[in-house]
Amino acid sequence: MLYSKNDPVSRSRWENYVTKSIKSDLADIEGTYMKTSGNFWVATVEGNNGERKVAGMIALEPKSNGNAEVRRVSVHPGYQRMGIGRKLITHLVQWATTRHFKTLTLTASYTEKTSAVKFYTSFGFQIGENIMFWENPSHEVFWMTKTLSPLPTCQPAPQL
Repeated sequence: MLYSKNDPVSRSRWENYVTKSIKSDLADIEGTYMKTSGNFWVATVEGNNGERKVAGMIALEPKSNGNAEVRRVSVHPGYQRMGIGRKLITHLVQWATTRHFKTLTLTASYTEKTSAVKFYTSFGFQIGENIMFWENPSHEVFWMTKTLSPLPTCQPAPQL
């Protein structure tokens, strides 16, 4: 989360950021992620009434030279610590590997450094540079990067 729950200025900035996101890439998921060789996944769970509920989401936005950014990683608070985030990122990494992406990057909030770093490093992401997301009150985020291992290539069987 990119805001301090007890700081109204920070919360207001977060709300503006969410509003902007809903009007930009989230307003055109197919155009932003899927038509550009990326993807967007939604995890659902069955509710008490049998209806499917959104529990989490994750996106992969291709960049240049085989690089891609992991975006929109989110699990509803009511479904956290149930393995949904782990399943989402595991699927994304496998999917990106089979499509020959070389590097994945993402940003993590500095205020959540301990839990975010532990989670992402468990998938092989490494901490990169810190950047100031906004000031007054200040809020830092940091880049994390994962180099993907290429899939082994199969050699044709020798002719007999």
